[in-house]
Amino acid sequence: MNYFKRKFIILLYHKIGDYPEKAKFPGLYVSEKNFDKQIKYLKNKGYVFLTLSEMKQLYDNEYYPVLNNLKHESGNYDSAADTSKNEKNKFVSITFDDGSRSIYTKGLKIIKNNNVNATVFMVSDLIGDVNVWDIKNGEIKDEMLKPEELREMIKAGIEIGAHTRTHPHLTMISEKNAYEEISDSKKILEEKLNININFFAYPYGDYNENVKKLAAKAGFEGAVITKTGIVKNNADFFALRRVAIRHNTDFFKFKRKIFKVKYFY
Repeated sequence: MNYFKRKFIILLYHKIGDYPEKAKFPGLYVSEKNFDKQIKYLKNKGYVFLTLSEMKQLYDNEYYPVLNNLKHESGNYDSAADTSKNEKNKFVSITFDDGSRSIYTKGLKIIKNNNVNATVFMVSDLIGDVNVWDIKNGEIKDEMLKPEELREMIKAGIEIGAHTRTHPHLTMISEKNAYEEISDSKKILEEKLNININFFAYPYGDYNENVKKLAAKAGFEGAVITKTGIVKNNADFFALRRVAIRHNTDFFKFKRKIFKVKYFY
C-alpha cells in the first residue's frame, strides 16, 4: 500500500474573548483579535480548513485506497474533501470543547468572515444552561450555547460533536455511567438537532483504552484528546491529538506551535 505524506493539524479552543478578571482558568480564553489573526495566518499559508468528518473522509481516501474505490462506486463521496483541494498537504481543523456561547457571540462572525468551518463539542445536558462542572471547581459562570444558536452554526457549516452529558472524568466513574454519558450525549444531540453526531471529545482529555472502546461502541467515528500532536498515517482515531491554543498563545507562539507539530510530530 502506498502511503501519503498528508498531515492534519487539529487546533483546540474553548472560549472566544478576553478572559474576565476573576476567571480561574484564563487559559481557556482566546481573544477575538488573536483568533482572527490565527485563522488569517493559516489561510495565507495555504491551509484548507476541514470539519473533523471531512478530515476523516479525506484521511480514509488517502490511506485506504480500497475504501476510496468503494466510496466512489457507491456514490458516497463528498467532493468537499477531495484531495485535489490542496497540493501542499496543509489541512487544519478548528475544534471547540464544551459549547460556550462565546463561540456563537464572538467566534462565529470571525469564522464566517474568513469563510472557514469548525467542529464544536457540546455538553448535551447543558444546552442553554451554564458551565456547571467548572463552577463546581471555582470557575465563574459562563453561558452555554442555545438550541437555536447551534442550529444557526450548523447552517453556517459548523459540525457539532458530543462532549458527554455532564462533563465528568470518564475514568473516574463506573463503566456503565461512562457509557451512558458517552452514548446518551450522542443520542440527545442527534434528536435535538436532527443531524448525525460523528465525533466525540473526552472531557478534561481524560480517557483510557476502556473509555476509547466505549466511544467506539457508542457509534462514533473518532474521538479527540488534549495531548499535543497531529493526525498522520496509522493514527488512532479514538485518540486524535490536538494543539491547544490559549489566551497567552501570542502570534509568535502560535506560529511556533504550528511549525513544531508539522515538522516534529
